[in-house]
Amino acid sequence: MVGWLWQGYDLAYRWLHGLEDLPTEKGAFLRMGVERHRGARVALRDGTVVEPGDLVGTIHFNNEAVAALHDGKVNPVRSGILILRAFERSLHALARLLDTARYRDVKAFTAITILHQSIEGFGFEIHPLPSGWRSRVVAAYGRFVLTRFHPLGRERERQKPFDARVTWISTAELRRRYAPDRR
Repeated sequence: MVGWLWQGYDLAYRWLHGLEDLPTEKGAFLRMGVERHRGARVALRDGTVVEPGDLVGTIHFNNEAVAALHDGKVNPVRSGILILRAFERSLHALARLLDTARYRDVKAFTAITILHQSIEGFGFEIHPLPSGWRSRVVAAYGRFVLTRFHPLGRERERQKPFDARVTWISTAELRRRYAPDRR
């Protein structure tokens, strides 16, 4: 029953937010959306300023693809390495698309996640998510996804508390780090 409800919710969410799979040579690890920024003004370290109403790219994990890297046959350290490599491949794929119509006017890319611990090494900045209902809902959703898709399930979720954060990378920084000529 939970699986059926999950699939329905996931499909509806992807449709409502216009998420598209971001293909790489080894599958689609991320799903991407583009929307108008509805939050407060965000100033990034490289000088990019995201104002309310600016176009931003939204980054979402393809949970099934992440789960496949935890197929029970790979040890947890190896799974972590595979996930980091898949994430980096996805950023290279995204950088190749920056001049397409979908991303041409996007100022920065953002994700709200409980899995923000290692993302700074990829050029992302971590910003706090103001406490309130949204941060609690995102954290609860993240914990649900973690218990559903991580092989250690609830045990992993109980190991430490997870808080939701907003991560940002400017389009300029993404291009600088991951554009094809940088490979």
